[in-house]
Amino acid sequence: MNAQTKPPPSYAPVYAAALYPQLAVIARKHGYALAAHGSLQRDFDLIGIPWVDEASEPEVVVAEFTSTFAIREIGGRPSDMPHGRRTWTLSIGHGECAIDLSFMPILRSNT
Repeated sequence: MNAQTKPPPSYAPVYAAALYPQLAVIARKHGYALAAHGSLQRDFDLIGIPWVDEASEPEVVVAEFTSTFAIREIGGRPSDMPHGRRTWTLSIGHGECAIDLSFMPILRSNT
């Protein structure tokens, strides 16, 4: 996608950033560090990184995000990405704001 075909910047990152502190609390409760990344041009890109051995499955975190806030999953199932990363697209409010949410895989130790 080149610069002419990308959607124009929007206020989506502002709305999502306002939710970030509460989303981070939920992610931390489930054993994830939650970080912002990307351009923040049209959506808010977040990545959950497993931080403890007992991290919850990403679906559990997504379910709590969507049941706690006016956030819903869009686009069907999560997408599989390079390095085992899985992504969800979440819509905030009435759908004009989006969060692109990725989770790195949980690597369970053998000990």
